[in-house]
Amino acid sequence: MMIEPGLTPPPGVTPNFDNPPRGVADWTLAVNVLGLSFVTTLVVLRLWARYRVTAKIGIDDISCILAYIGFVGYSSIDLLMLRFGGGINQWNVPKHKVTPYSQAVYSTMVVYGPTVFATKCSILLFLTRVFAPFDRYCRFIFAFLGVMGIYYTLMLFLKIFICRPIPKFWNMALEGQCFNQRALIMTDNVISLISDIAVLLIPCPLANFLKVSTKAKLKIGAVFGAGGIACVCSLVRLVEIINDSASLDQTWAFTMINLWGIAEVAIGLIASCFPMIPMLWKHIHRERTRTISNSYSNGYSNARHSGFEMMGSHSNRTARSKLHASISANRDTLVENGSDENILIAGHPNHMLTTKCHAGDEFDKAECGDSDASQKRRSFDDTRIMRTVEVEVHETLGKN
Repeated sequence: MMIEPGLTPPPGVTPNFDNPPRGVADWTLAVNVLGLSFVTTLVVLRLWARYRVTAKIGIDDISCILAYIGFVGYSSIDLLMLRFGGGINQWNVPKHKVTPYSQAVYSTMVVYGPTVFATKCSILLFLTRVFAPFDRYCRFIFAFLGVMGIYYTLMLFLKIFICRPIPKFWNMALEGQCFNQRALIMTDNVISLISDIAVLLIPCPLANFLKVSTKAKLKIGAVFGAGGIACVCSLVRLVEIINDSASLDQTWAFTMINLWGIAEVAIGLIASCFPMIPMLWKHIHRERTRTISNSYSNGYSNARHSGFEMMGSHSNRTARSKLHASISANRDTLVENGSDENILIAGHPNHMLTTKCHAGDEFDKAECGDSDASQKRRSFDDTRIMRTVEVEVHETLGKN
């Protein structure tokens, strides 16, 4: 029985159903497997970090979970496309596989938008937690999220009902009407690219408030700006849409478009999880290295339980330790409490004694240390920049 190709081959080309070139298909498989592996690992680490450090899940974590679910669905459908000829020139694909392939393309179009939106929400909502003292900055982020939410909701309905009836999308023989598919996905990708760039640039205005070295600022940029690679993927995806979305060779063209879509979402999710990893590492490191046990004349029987952590030691019997964690009301140093604060606070050259102090509208009075009472009254997680006051502690140890 003769197999009918899904598309008439170019002149002089003979359909090859047995062993067709699979370059794009192989790349698609590799990107999906790597993406799922890295994203799953980092999402698990992010949630574990929340559990270990704060014991509760924030709204940015919920957005990350939703984005991860969407990504798994998006990637699964993309892998399913390979079964129906994805990544292979359509004249090398049997005709009976073209319809299920088109159904998979429709599904990826619908899933892509909400997944990208949830990913961006995860990043931006995390920034509102970190930079909570900057009210105008946070209000701008929420307004930006609102605009994006309206856009992606509208675009979702346009994609769902791109054809009326919907089955006409994969069966053009049916009577009905369809929107211009190329114009719709091109517009969607342009807006997605613009919003990607906006998410990348939004943290930049606060860089002037960070009184740290240039090297430290570069480290901060690496943490919050890792999503810049997602902008590159989004740009390449747009180029692919412009060049190939009108091509009749759909099994090759849309697999290539989705290849860059998968990379964009995966990198976005990885970037949303990056800031939590230093927090987890520092938390585990502190738990393993906290060994100080000193008695204080002012009533603190054990520095270990009062939340103090010695950053250095002195060989003399008389030692002086200073606690100096200061941020002015509107400027100077920003303390990122719960992430990698060593990035945000220049290391003190001398020996240092540090503790955490919390104060604000949610408390009747300021609380310091990691005492049980302090922990019970804490109603927010530590992943944010805190405004603190300057405190200095002097201690003289007696001779043995």
